[in-house]
Amino acid sequence: MTPPLQTRLTDFDEESGDLNLPPEALEFKEVTGEIWKRAVTDDKEWGVCRFDGTVMFTKLQDEKIIVHGLEAKCRWCGDELEIRGEKVFCSGRCRTYQGAFSRDLNKYLQWEGAKSYTLRKEIARKEGLQLEPRDLEPIPKPPEWSIFNEFEELDAEP
Repeated sequence: MTPPLQTRLTDFDEESGDLNLPPEALEFKEVTGEIWKRAVTDDKEWGVCRFDGTVMFTKLQDEKIIVHGLEAKCRWCGDELEIRGEKVFCSGRCRTYQGAFSRDLNKYLQWEGAKSYTLRKEIARKEGLQLEPRDLEPIPKPPEWSIFNEFEELDAEP
């Protein structure tokens, strides 16, 4: 997949202000693909961390927390992190609480790692997680009324 063209200043005609791009650059190309690619692999030990409301799958490697291929560090002093029970603390100078940790991968959905119903279903399917009971309930049908109906009634009054 090729990235979209970024507009350059030289693409503009200084006289008219028009954009001088070839027609094929202006065509809309539908992007299709997976909404979730499998993140958790069987070859490593995995867990779930929640730092300031951000929930992510993390690899555990030699007692280090690896996120997106990089070791997670303390956000205040930059030292290493350590897991104590179900909490993550800085093991360096500041020793502050960083967030929650769980080896139960289902916590990803429980801690709202994904908010979209569709995405939650897809993540559960791809990662082999259990959906929350609220995810198993049918989506309620929206009401038949609209707030705009109230405005129409107000406009009709003399």
